[in-house]
Amino acid sequence: MGRKTEFSDQQIIDSGLAIEREGKSVSPFAIRNRLGGGSSERIKNVWLTFDENRPSDIEEESSQDKIDLPIEVQDILEKNIDTATQMFTKLASEGYKIAQLIAENRVKSTVEDYQSKIADSIESEHQASLAIEEGDRRIDVLEIELDISKSKADELLADNAKKDGIVESLRERLLVLERKEEEFNNLQREHGKLEERLKHFNNLKNDSK
Repeated sequence: MGRKTEFSDQQIIDSGLAIEREGKSVSPFAIRNRLGGGSSERIKNVWLTFDENRPSDIEEESSQDKIDLPIEVQDILEKNIDTATQMFTKLASEGYKIAQLIAENRVKSTVEDYQSKIADSIESEHQASLAIEEGDRRIDVLEIELDISKSKADELLADNAKKDGIVESLRERLLVLERKEEEFNNLQREHGKLEERLKHFNNLKNDSK
């Protein structure tokens, strides 16, 4: 009742890999949504540990068949390769120097910008995780309160049923009393009639004397 469902490390990792295969960004919230629950902090720790320690996929290049060239052609090819290598090395060095000069003016602001964004993202994720945890705790409290309310409602229903029985019993007794009262009234009327008849008889008896 209301307790968070815990998932194994392997379930968390499998969910993250499934999200990767779909070409989506993996985050603790994405994994939690796929699992349907769990602690965001624990999911984050399990996934980061796995992601940092898993080996990189290295694709082996297929070997190509070597072609034996004539010695003269091989010498010319090697000289041309050396010349081209020197030329590309010089161009690369000059290009690197130019690129380095340009990049140095941008790197600092770019790094700071990314660091700020990363810090904001981490803080937002932390706040969201706290909100989810608080929501889960609130759900636990509400479920407990609901169980208590249901228990009280059951007690009230039982009490009402008992009172209904008492009321019904009192109604039946009242009907009996009403019938007895009616019988008593009838007896009183009969008694009155008898008294009148007795009084009339006595009057006749006295008159005869």
